[in-house]
Amino acid sequence: MNIRRIMPLAKLNDELEEFAKTLPKFETVKEVRAERLIREKALQKRKDKIYQTLFKKLWECEPRYPCGSAACPECFRLHRLIMIKEVMKLCKKRKKWRGLTLIFYQDAISDEEFLEWKPSTLKARLRRWLKECGFEGVVIGGFEMDFHTGIQKWLPHFHLIITNDKEAIKKLRNKMKNKRNMNTREGVKNRPLLSSKLKVPKRQISYRFKAIWWRVESIQYNDVYMLDGNERKRKRWTRKYRLLSKQHTDSLIMLDTIGMAELTFMYKVRRYGDHFLMS
Repeated sequence: MNIRRIMPLAKLNDELEEFAKTLPKFETVKEVRAERLIREKALQKRKDKIYQTLFKKLWECEPRYPCGSAACPECFRLHRLIMIKEVMKLCKKRKKWRGLTLIFYQDAISDEEFLEWKPSTLKARLRRWLKECGFEGVVIGGFEMDFHTGIQKWLPHFHLIITNDKEAIKKLRNKMKNKRNMNTREGVKNRPLLSSKLKVPKRQISYRFKAIWWRVESIQYNDVYMLDGNERKRKRWTRKYRLLSKQHTDSLIMLDTIGMAELTFMYKVRRYGDHFLMS
């Protein structure tokens, strides 16, 4: 489709747009339009029906008739803002909450398996573990997958906001550090659970709800350096880049297939319209 479109930007209501301006580095309506065009162009280049169907869905999306796809950055922006706004209300007392990232190395997926994989089993396992660990409060956040070039696989992970229950977090850490989840990368120490204080709520909560998956490249240093007279080994570090062509379009198919609801993890809370109801 090479027909030139003239379409208004997907501006939301004044309340949400003003709220968006208060969030650090939150995408503007112009930025999500630019990202949408990048995704449309990438999908249009692939001739298989699965890509052309999603391309058509994004192409036909407009503010009056939104497509509602998680692969559409304009539609997902509305979802992000609603989720962030409601979670901010929950987290008014910051000391009662923590940020948590859970990485399931044992569930790493190859490119060949990627489009057939579904997160439902993994989400059910996490729910079971939260119950077994004794989490009595709300746990909420997002599900993501990044492609790690070092192992040539996709790593599923969750970015969550949880109640600050130290004993329950300790039990969850022990579950995440099971042998299968720890011994997956030769010469690299896995860190399956990362916990942090809620120091900058707007930035940290916003980070939990996003729909762009990345290519993660790592550099492993083998040399040492001196610091304050002591010998130190250089640390391994990682950097994120845009996915390459085929993986990029496949990630869009996955986002669309999974949908916004399934990309959101909710425990002891559910969404009703623009609001949350506690379970």
